[in-house]
Amino acid sequence: MPKNKIKTLRNKADKTFQELGRKMYDKCLVCGKPVSCLHHYYTKGSSTPLRYDIDNGIALCQGCHFLLHNGNPDIQNKINEVKGEEWLKELNWKRHNIQVRTNVQFYQDNIDRLQKLIDKI
Repeated sequence: MPKNKIKTLRNKADKTFQELGRKMYDKCLVCGKPVSCLHHYYTKGSSTPLRYDIDNGIALCQGCHFLLHNGNPDIQNKINEVKGEEWLKELNWKRHNIQVRTNVQFYQDNIDRLQKLIDKI
């Protein structure tokens, strides 16, 4: 498959993941303001298996997301406090034990799965 097809599907899957987050959560996990995005606790580049895992998505407002990406440790500490140690253990297990192949089917399957979750809400 051409790289353009994969890129198009990846972008669609990313948008669908964000749409799901905005449907699932209305308030920022840190401050309670309206959600603007799902932040990837483990970045998309560092953990492909978690890219579309809702457990890896942290509902944040624009301000908290900006602060987090600019190194504010209070935001990271609050996320860890609210989500808890068990959540982090499970996320780490998934990160290190789930293998994926990023091909057309991977992205299409995630788009379909995420869309079904959106439709249920």
